[in-house]
Amino acid sequence: MPNLKDKVAIVTGAAAARGIGFNAAKVLASYGATIVLADLKQDDLVEGGTPELEKRAQELRAIGVKSAWCNLDVTNENDIADCAAFAIETFGGVDILFNNAGVTVGYGPILETEKRFWDLQFAVHVTGPVLLAKAVIPSMRQRGGGSIINNSSIWALNAHEGAAIYGATKLAITNASKVIAIEHGPDNIRCNAIAAGPIRTDMQDRRVKRESVLYGITEDEARATLAEPLALKRVGEPHEYGEVVAFLASDMSSFVTGTTIQMDGGEQGGL
Repeated sequence: MPNLKDKVAIVTGAAAARGIGFNAAKVLASYGATIVLADLKQDDLVEGGTPELEKRAQELRAIGVKSAWCNLDVTNENDIADCAAFAIETFGGVDILFNNAGVTVGYGPILETEKRFWDLQFAVHVTGPVLLAKAVIPSMRQRGGGSIINNSSIWALNAHEGAAIYGATKLAITNASKVIAIEHGPDNIRCNAIAAGPIRTDMQDRRVKRESVLYGITEDEARATLAEPLALKRVGEPHEYGEVVAFLASDMSSFVTGTTIQMDGGEQGGL
């Protein structure tokens, strides 16, 4: 079982209760990690005026986990520097970075894609994660090493109609992960990517709605198509993704770097 005691992790895209980010944070915390939750500033506040990130942090503190949060727009270089500095000042350093933040804008036929959506997805899925890695690597060096985990996608490996932008960005971060691994292996800093298939999250629900419109089918039919090409015939759960993150964050994967783990339920290619 992973041992993350005394390790400090930054998890981006962590505000959504049903999201991969927060569920991965909970799994990391269950193995002893201290957690810094990061996400965009939330306009909607929960009852009592508490920001969503604070609510997530309170959930972790309630089970005895050291946790703090910071607002982070991964397209903003100043935010990135401030988030890394906050984690270091609050908890003494950074050992784990899980680049999870993502966007799902700009789907559709490639001839109909807009430059602004290419720019945004590359900023969120590629440039932001690389700049965050740059911001925490000095601390990881000082602490004797670390682990960077980037959220890729099975669509980086299997092209999908209507997903030119998303697939291109996920392929780019997959390659960047290999480069980080090569350049910082001597620092005992490992970097890997996870190429996930469908995971049961709010983002997946939005994909179901989008593909229902795109292909002219019902949402139930769109939902069924997600599991059909998978060997396991079911979609994944956020906590299952979190267990893979914990494996890559821990010494259980001490000789694993520069690779992409396919967590896709045995996708057979296609959808």
